[in-house]
Amino acid sequence: MTAIEPLTVDPPRTSLAEPRFLALLAITTLFGLSFSTYFLLPKFLAVELAADPVTIGGVTTIFWLASVLVVPFAGQQIDRRGRLGFAGIGGLLLALSCAGFVFVETVGPLIWMLRIAQGVGFTLFYVAAATLVADLSPPARLGQTLGLFGAVMIFTNAAGPAFAEWASGLFGWRVVFAATALTALLATLGTRLLREPAVPHAAGPHAGLIQVLQRPGMAPVILVSTLAGWVFGSLFTFYQPWALSLDIPQVAGYLVAYAVAAIAMRILAGSVADRLGRVPVVRAMLLLYVLAPLAVIWIDRIGLPAAGAILGVFQGIYYPALNAIAIELASAAERGKVMAAYNGAFNLGLSAAGLTLGHLAAAQGYLIVFELAAAVSLAMFLVFVLGFGRGPTAPDTAEFTTTEPGESPPGPASPR
Repeated sequence: MTAIEPLTVDPPRTSLAEPRFLALLAITTLFGLSFSTYFLLPKFLAVELAADPVTIGGVTTIFWLASVLVVPFAGQQIDRRGRLGFAGIGGLLLALSCAGFVFVETVGPLIWMLRIAQGVGFTLFYVAAATLVADLSPPARLGQTLGLFGAVMIFTNAAGPAFAEWASGLFGWRVVFAATALTALLATLGTRLLREPAVPHAAGPHAGLIQVLQRPGMAPVILVSTLAGWVFGSLFTFYQPWALSLDIPQVAGYLVAYAVAAIAMRILAGSVADRLGRVPVVRAMLLLYVLAPLAVIWIDRIGLPAAGAILGVFQGIYYPALNAIAIELASAAERGKVMAAYNGAFNLGLSAAGLTLGHLAAAQGYLIVFELAAAVSLAMFLVFVLGFGRGPTAPDTAEFTTTEPGESPPGPASPR
């Protein structure tokens, strides 16, 4: 298969100081502040609405389930029709659904409908924005660029809940929800000010999502992303009621420490996987990932900030590196599908965690949730080793890699 040529010839990019990239980071920050505030929703449900573990897990899960269901549509259409239009639609959906939370007083149909709308809006915006980041990235620095984009979202993962915990105590939850609607609306307006680079949205053959998932090496990447989402979902969904049951009333410290550690890793060590090889770096991080659920088990001894920081270190390094591996397993015309599949798999794991673990926690307590998460962490490491265990490089994907003039197709995990 010959490489797909871009619609127009752009100069090779070597710097991350692309104005559109910096503007996209600013827009993503606004969107992320709105979206991430709802990581504190379990506390709102438990304290304000007296929800039980099953309800908390269900309301959390419906967001990710809606996100997963829209993935095939999002990937296909973002590849065919461009990125920014769908980012704008996603931002608007989030803004409207956040405004709807102002009127939530009980756990009824409204809250479920709003969470579904948030899940759809998040996926449309995130997949479109992340795909645009890949379009704007210098190929040799793809892992670092994705890491910086992810660092913005991680920063908001801490800032949003921290703001919500502070503001809800002073002004009430309605003010918090109104603020999230405003920031999502500003992000939506920001997408109207950007211009997309020339990429082959419509040029060349368009493989379906199933064909993209059949690329050599893609299956273990997607399975690992699913299992990682399951572990991440179990921690983020249930650490708050677990901490409250241990008489730890302030729970945002976990998210803050997670964000600080993950951002530090992506800024200070963002190029490590590009330089040393993405596969060996991911392999090492997945092996150590088991410490994240173990740390939550021990939060009464080590504290919430320490547990959050442990998760942040490993998540901050492996996630963008594995994402870069996935992107380079397909052509530039298929980036939307790859990004949708990779993030959709992660969200599928999040959904599965909420669907299964709420009932388990209600029956046997929260401790068993984190013990299972530790076992699944080891399983995702084994899956990756089986898929990429024969050497420091990933399967040969030169057949699918789009090159720019004057560049050589980079191997997905070759040392930089």
